[in-house]
Amino acid sequence: MNLYIFPMLLALIIPLAYASKYKKEHLENVVVLSLIMVGITWFYQAVIYLSDEFSTTGYFIGKFGLFVIAPLISLYYFEKAENENAEIKDILFRCGIRKDKLILSILLGLLALVATLVISLVISWGNSGNLSLDWNIIMFFEAFNEEFLFRGVLFLYLWKITEIKVAYATSILAFILAHPHNFDSLFIISTIAQGILLVVVTHKTKNIIGPWISHGLNRVLANVIRALIF
Repeated sequence: MNLYIFPMLLALIIPLAYASKYKKEHLENVVVLSLIMVGITWFYQAVIYLSDEFSTTGYFIGKFGLFVIAPLISLYYFEKAENENAEIKDILFRCGIRKDKLILSILLGLLALVATLVISLVISWGNSGNLSLDWNIIMFFEAFNEEFLFRGVLFLYLWKITEIKVAYATSILAFILAHPHNFDSLFIISTIAQGILLVVVTHKTKNIIGPWISHGLNRVLANVIRALIF
């Protein structure tokens, strides 16, 4: 098991404890979701390997496989076992890949971006940035991987099988704990702010497109601004 993102598994104690006591009819769903998260943590070493071998492209491919494809396929086959009419598009819809409230999601995401970008720039002021077009494009799209897992699966999907407070706590805590490299720096402030603001946007719209754009632009704009100034 890769210890890098291992701390995020601690967040799963919340829905497991809640379902065990209050939502026993959905306990199996929560257990399956927890096992998916254990699998992601276990195989995260593959992301590190691909990153070492193929740089940013490998990092994106590895996380796309673990954070998007793995939970999507796992949840699909689990629900297919319960309902033979279940389809992949149903899981995508439940995880926030939808047209509903798309414009509102993007607008709220851009509002959240203002706050997270300011925080990121203040914290990282003086550090150099990267103007590589390839790096910035890949990292923008890579933000989707984290949004699908933390806001799509661990918030929207979990919300439907537990309740809103449990989903909020699990999503935010898992996101923070998945970034242990920020624990001993001021970047933890940016991580917490982003974790809270983007889950609020997701709650209001049930759509993760806005949070993805916000997350991706926060990475790229902060990086480009630093590169141009420093």
